[in-house]
Amino acid sequence: MRVSVLWRPVLICLALVLAILLAVQWQSPQALSEIWGALLIFLLAAGIALFISFRSFQSRINRMKEIADLAAAGDFSPRGRDHGDDELADLANTLGRTLAGLGQTIRTLTDERNRSSAILGSMVEGVAVVSGDERILYCNWAFEQILELPPGSSQGRTLVEALRQADLVALVRKALSGVEELTGEVEVGTVRRRNFSVTAAPVRSANANGAVLVLHDITELRRLERVRRDFVANVSHEFKTPLTAIQGFAETLLSGALDDKANRAHFVEIIRDHARRLARLTDDLLKLARIEAGRLDLEIRPVRVDALVNGCVETARVSAKARGVQIHVDLQENAPPLRGDGAQLGEVLQNLIDNAVQYTPSGGEIVVKTRSNGRNVVFTVTDTGIGIPESDLERIFERFYRVDDARSREAGGTGLGLSIARHIVDAHGGRIWVESAVGQGSRFHFSVPSVPGP
Repeated sequence: MRVSVLWRPVLICLALVLAILLAVQWQSPQALSEIWGALLIFLLAAGIALFISFRSFQSRINRMKEIADLAAAGDFSPRGRDHGDDELADLANTLGRTLAGLGQTIRTLTDERNRSSAILGSMVEGVAVVSGDERILYCNWAFEQILELPPGSSQGRTLVEALRQADLVALVRKALSGVEELTGEVEVGTVRRRNFSVTAAPVRSANANGAVLVLHDITELRRLERVRRDFVANVSHEFKTPLTAIQGFAETLLSGALDDKANRAHFVEIIRDHARRLARLTDDLLKLARIEAGRLDLEIRPVRVDALVNGCVETARVSAKARGVQIHVDLQENAPPLRGDGAQLGEVLQNLIDNAVQYTPSGGEIVVKTRSNGRNVVFTVTDTGIGIPESDLERIFERFYRVDDARSREAGGTGLGLSIARHIVDAHGGRIWVESAVGQGSRFHFSVPSVPGP
């Protein structure tokens, strides 16, 4: 059995006193004074030993206190073992093992927190953690960006202060009061509206309750759904008009108009014109489908800019003259040749010139200009036509999208020309864009890579 470090000097002193007292019983009275002197010497030695023991005890206690202070400051580095065989050594070694385990646990939690922060910070989805009293405890940068909040301004604020989205606040409150995961959809933004799928899940713990809020951007998905619906509706409408005309005039002919020499030829011409319109529409749809499926075959070779422009302009001069519109050409001298498919690029430029002729009133002008910046050749078709409203500029290159439906159909357009032009330019590694204002005309631009110089 081990004896405590504090009691060892005391037991030693008691043993010495007991030994002296036993010796006194066997000594003569004459030696009693000498014995008491020796006893005082032994007691003094025992006191010194007890003092030294307490100093050692104090030093070991101070060392343990230093270790605890370092741990409180965040230093959990291993310390040397206490090699004693008493309770104090056991306490010191147990404290060392406890602090080492605590340090490992803190490092593990820190690593997990850093990983979680890195993951949440790199997510494009907005994530926020909300407390039971409706305060934001954490949110990533995407969350603040989605809701157009200043960086770092959301944490600690209430939902009403930070979000200012009634539907979003109501969804989080339902999650805080319920036990099931909730989903919904909100629209965010003033100038540029965006759609987000929202998931709010309650978080239950022993100390407090809260909720996790996740915002996923579905703007593109909703746009594609709208484009698909518009495409189906537009295709149906585009086919319905000529088919109705063909059916109607065919039934008129079968009902006896074949014997009407004055009108039967006119009826047949109408049927032919609508059949041609159906054929053009079908061809454009098939071409657009091939392009979007990645099956557009391009014959890449050097293409002279002047030959491309002059060919398209000469083709458009007949219709431009008939409408009283003048076409001017402004070609950059010594422009490098293009690197592309001449036939496909000619279709793009021809479409832009024909549109300019169609939407420019009599007496107007069209300018076809080319400029090279060393790596690309930029084509610009400028007209003095009716212009395009700003709200339509973003959608002008969509399938079947028309600013003026009646006028486009009157000219025989299918509504697919600009969409096909955009895909062709994209396939060449260029880009196409438009600048316009109502009543001030339009400027369509597209760029194509040029052949690298020697």
